[in-house]
Amino acid sequence: MDVYVDVDETICDYDLTGPREYHLARPIKINIDKINKLYEEGNSITYWTARGSVSGIDFYELTHSQLVKWGAKFHNLIVGKKPAYDLLICDKSKRIEEL
Repeated sequence: MDVYVDVDETICDYDLTGPREYHLARPIKINIDKINKLYEEGNSITYWTARGSVSGIDFYELTHSQLVKWGAKFHNLIVGKKPAYDLLICDKSKRIEEL
């Protein structure tokens, strides 16, 4: 399977008392482990994030280094090309809690 995984609020979180600052993201190890299991089962993993979609800032290097530091296994990373939205309705969607 080709699996696309969001980054923020899926495999990492933030202190929500202030604005989201990507460099302060904290990994959610249990969720990273779930995605790593999918990777180990032979699925193609693409992390897909809207970081920079609105601001135009390139967060690729930061995001890539975070994934590596956190031990996230993946084949591809797409940054800034995901639309910023508030709700995704899709017949193929799952929340990380459902894995």
